[in-house]
Amino acid sequence: MSTMYLCLPYIRKADILMRISNIQDMQTIEELRQYAQELENEVRLLRTVMNTLPDFVYAKDLSSEFIVANESIAKSMGISGPESAIGKSDFDFYPQELAQKYYEDEQKFLKSGKQSLTLEQDRLDTVTGEKGTILTSKMIFRDEDGEVAGLIGIGRDITELKRAQEALKEQLELNQSQREVLEELSTPIIPITDHIIVMPLIGAIDTARARNIMRSLLAGITQHNAKVIILDITGVPLVDTGVADHLNRTIQAARLKGSETIVTGISDAVAETIVDLGIDWSNLDTVHDLQSGLKIALRRLRDRLSDE
Repeated sequence: MSTMYLCLPYIRKADILMRISNIQDMQTIEELRQYAQELENEVRLLRTVMNTLPDFVYAKDLSSEFIVANESIAKSMGISGPESAIGKSDFDFYPQELAQKYYEDEQKFLKSGKQSLTLEQDRLDTVTGEKGTILTSKMIFRDEDGEVAGLIGIGRDITELKRAQEALKEQLELNQSQREVLEELSTPIIPITDHIIVMPLIGAIDTARARNIMRSLLAGITQHNAKVIILDITGVPLVDTGVADHLNRTIQAARLKGSETIVTGISDAVAETIVDLGIDWSNLDTVHDLQSGLKIALRRLRDRLSDE
């Protein structure tokens, strides 16, 4: 039996000793031979399963030396086969710093009293030099007396998964940056003269965008010390009660900051819609085009400055 699988006798040792002690009661030695054959078949199956797995499968004793290893981890460590790992430790295969980290993690786990542990660890392929990440699950195994005898580890290479996660994170951050730029472009503030700013609005206005419009406008009032604001809605395709309510809230917020608001871009269709919906803009200066709005804004500003 290969020394690779020294953990198996912990399971079968007592059974084997019992059968040997009772060998005189057996009708023939054939029964023991058959039992040994069954055990060998079981070991061969276990070896096949372990070496078929792409995951790193291993077991270590209390000194963190290998007592079991499979083909995957042997290949990663750059050795000829699993047998070459037996009796050795990570210090024989990995750089000092990485091996020390593995050793400290394992010794901490062995002394923790925990039965299992899952953690992410750095990985190094000693053949290619490629670095990555493995997700490792460690489990305690015990001897016949119930004492901790070592650990069993199963490591899965998640390097590609981590890279995909990082790429997704970067894409989400890029999308957020693009969204912020689009929000700024969708709510531009254009200073016309000292104390007069224009906010041209283009496209549909929903609740989220209306909130951005208000924030951008209030920030523009503060930045440019605006006394008069022109909200140009020429590019807004639809004015309904929702849009009107959003604009009213924005105008009220601007008034609280000490600024007057003029709404421009009132087309015939928009005017009819406002009347049909019963929207009251009688207390606002509303004009057909931006040019007319600028004339009113300059007059209002002149009046305010003369009063001051």
